Amino acid sequence: MEYGSEFDLNANRPFLGENPVPESWQLFRSGRDALKAFARLAGKRRVFLPALCCESMLLPFAQNGYELGFYRLREDLSADEDDLRLRLTDDAVLLYMRYFGVKPFSDAFLESLRREKPGLVFLEDRTHDILVRREKEGFTPDGTAASLRKWTALPEGGMLDTRLGLYAAGTDARYGDLRSEAMEIKSRFLESGDMALRETYTELFHRAEAVLDESGEPFTMRPPYRELLRGVDFDKILAARRRNLARLQVRLAPLITAGTIRPMTPAPERSGLYLPILVQNRDAVQRVLFSRKIYCPSAIWPEPKAVSGVCPVSRHITEHMIAVLCDQRYTEADMDYLADNLIEALTEDT
Repeated sequence: MEYGSEFDLNANRPFLGENPVPESWQLFRSGRDALKAFARLAGKRRVFLPALCCESMLLPFAQNGYELGFYRLREDLSADEDDLRLRLTDDAVLLYMRYFGVKPFSDAFLESLRREKPGLVFLEDRTHDILVRREKEGFTPDGTAASLRKWTALPEGGMLDTRLGLYAAGTDARYGDLRSEAMEIKSRFLESGDMALRETYTELFHRAEAVLDESGEPFTMRPPYRELLRGVDFDKILAARRRNLARLQVRLAPLITAGTIRPMTPAPERSGLYLPILVQNRDAVQRVLFSRKIYCPSAIWPEPKAVSGVCPVSRHITEHMIAVLCDQRYTEADMDYLADNLIEALTEDT
C-alpha cells in the first residue's frame, strides 16, 4: 500500500454517476493546455501572475510570447493589491487563483481595475476549488481555467470557460496514451506490490509531463476521456474529501493548538483539494513520511527562477508547506493512519 501520487485507473469506480459538464466549458488535454488556449485567445503581450506559482503556470504564456510579471501575496494568501497596482499594465492578462478557497482580491478591487485599465484581461485559475459550487459573485472574469486531473482518475482533463471565444485545438494522443498506460500499471502495482511496476509507471508519468511542455500549442481533450469525465460523480468526490478533511482536522487539532503546525487556510473545505499546513522542519518530516510510503505533496509550487526574490511569503510557503492527503481514494481510517504518522514525524527527533 502507498498513499498519494497519481491516481490509478480504478480510482473512479466508487464514484461513477451522472456528471453534466457545463456546455460553456471548452475541454482540453490538461490545465496547461487550457492556459495556452487562453493566452492565444487574449492576444496580449504580458501576463501578471501571483508569486506563488510554478513553471506549469508560466510556460503556457512564455511559450506564446508573453512577458512575465509577478505580484506578492500576504500571509493570509490574499494578494498584495498595492504591489499589483504598481506593476500592472493595460496590455496584459491578470491571472489570479483562490489558494484552497481563499479569495485573493475583493470584487470592488477587480472592478476598479477593469474601469482604470479597460484593456486588461482577467483570468481566474479555479484548480483548487473547481468542484465547489459558488453563488454568483459581483465580478466575472474574462476566463476561468482549471486542471481536472487533480481531482479524479482522468488521463486527460483541463477546462476553460471564456467569453473570448472558442479555440479550435487539434489532438495529440501521446500524452493521454502515456498516462492511461501509467494509470493501468499503477492499478497492477497496488494489487501486487511489485516495486518494478512502480518504477515503470513513475517513468511513464514523467514522460507524459514532458510532452505537455514541448510547445505553446494547446490540444483538446479526446472523446474517450470526455466520456470518462461525464461518468464521474463529482458531488460524491467532494463529499468524500470533506469527510476526510473533517477527520484530519479533529486528529491534528492538538498540534494546531500547540503551534506545531499552522493551517494555511481556516476553511479547507471551501476547496477540498488537500489540508494544507506549514511546518518548521518540512523536509525532515517529509523524509519520515516518504520512508513510510506516504507521499503528501510539498512541491506544489516549486519556485521558478523568474520569481526568486519577489515575495517572502511565497518563498516561506515553498519551504514549509505540506499538502496532507484527503482525497476520495481514502477512508476515515486512512486519515487516522496519516495523522498518526504525521504526528510521529513532527514530534520525534527528525
